[in-house]
Amino acid sequence: MRLLDVYPPKGFFLPGEPARIRVQIRSGANAAARLRLDIFHLTETVARLTRPIRLSPGDQVIDIDWTPPVATPRGYGVTVSLLDEAGTLVDSAATAFDVLPGWTTSPRYGFLTDFAPDRDDIESVLERLARFHINGLQFYDWQYRHDQLLPPSDPYIDPLGRTLSLSTVRDFITSAETFGMASMPYLAIYAASLEFWRAHPDWALYNEEGEPLTFLDFLGLMNPQDGSPWAEHLLAECARVLAALPFAGLHVDQYGEPKRACDAEGRAVDLPQAFVDFIRALKLRHPGQAATFNAVGNWPIAALAESPQDFEYIEIWPPDTGYADLLRIVREARALSGGRPVVIALYQPANRPVNIRLADALIFSAGGSRIELGEDARLLADPYFPKHQALSPELEQSLRNSYDLAVRYGELIGAGAADLDLRVEAPADVWAVTRGAPGWITVGLVNLAGVQNPYWDEEHPAPTSQESVEIAVEVIGQISGVWWASPDRNDMALTPAPYQTEGNVVRATLPYLDTWTILTIALEDDA
Repeated sequence: MRLLDVYPPKGFFLPGEPARIRVQIRSGANAAARLRLDIFHLTETVARLTRPIRLSPGDQVIDIDWTPPVATPRGYGVTVSLLDEAGTLVDSAATAFDVLPGWTTSPRYGFLTDFAPDRDDIESVLERLARFHINGLQFYDWQYRHDQLLPPSDPYIDPLGRTLSLSTVRDFITSAETFGMASMPYLAIYAASLEFWRAHPDWALYNEEGEPLTFLDFLGLMNPQDGSPWAEHLLAECARVLAALPFAGLHVDQYGEPKRACDAEGRAVDLPQAFVDFIRALKLRHPGQAATFNAVGNWPIAALAESPQDFEYIEIWPPDTGYADLLRIVREARALSGGRPVVIALYQPANRPVNIRLADALIFSAGGSRIELGEDARLLADPYFPKHQALSPELEQSLRNSYDLAVRYGELIGAGAADLDLRVEAPADVWAVTRGAPGWITVGLVNLAGVQNPYWDEEHPAPTSQESVEIAVEVIGQISGVWWASPDRNDMALTPAPYQTEGNVVRATLPYLDTWTILTIALEDDA
């Protein structure tokens, strides 16, 4: 007998809600056994649950519930042990979960693209994404037309000739809620079908030479200024959608260009202000709904960070192709928005697992998250989301480990932790990102040793693994312990690290550093 998998079948849990851990077991014969669940919060074991079980030949699923304290946000680690009748350990596996007041506190965004009629795999698709703790879903290109979001009949044909069904959209929304995932419909702020665009030339956007603006020769661009006929039309379409379907909010896109435009009378249109005004109108008209707006190429992040959107969503493009750009963009967006969550969209092919792991390590360490997993746990590899790619088993497991670590230690490195600027001494090509939480200082350590060209969009070898890695961190206050954890091993428990103090500097030694490790320092309570 052995454990096939363990995971929470929900993206997150609300305060007071029982947290469920799903255990999949395979047995070759009838057998008596026991399951033991050890539940951890940071360095403490907070619960141990045991359950006797009877196994029969084949696979079976067992759900075990535990109600966490209502404190939130809080992340937990879980180790599941399979014991035989004599109490001998047969197998073990680990997972994580968190308790949040709502999904936008710590958004872990996934995507859906296939809304064909009569899909019979909706629950299996969502359950697979739950293994990665996905708690929000972008419904990409679900709409009938960019200027008429709901279809006149069902099923319907989208602008690119795909057959879609509003019944499938509704079934995904309803099922996603049971998996702890919020559903967000995609729409573009200024895109209209050519037919609609041609019928409303006075609603359109123009360049400074008075030429009408289009996108990919199949969409016309409309003037989204506050109070314009197009803005009011699109806001009415959004209201129709939210009245007809139980979406959790709205995901608004733009195309990054143009950055300068005029209305039909030749007057300049302030696009950043128009974007902000549209978000503000959405939040005023739908106060209970979430809203986010795509800062394509990180533009116009300064304006969007001051809008009332629920989290920053940034699509990164050249020239920001360095790994250092990922750190800079996440940290700048958090600073501009007062520490709001940041979701990064980054398109990397599945055959570059090293690049993916490094990019994720830096984004997570900086307090961001990434939209990268969707349909059937496939990778977001292209700006046209239906071109997603399959993950190798090795990359899939690596991503699960990274998401487990980010969820388990969300209080230390997630959106709610503070960005610090502390001095860290580390070996060459080890990048350090310092974060702070009450009673803790945490350093995200990302290994780029041997990576000659540190660019996320260029293929390169894996970093050179290092052993006996010495790290020195400047701290303020007395410390009570130093620990480390890494998704590069299956056990992600915080492990004590040997250390010594020299004034306000802590020197610790890590046994190794492959790709990503967090080093965390507990501070003594002055009270």
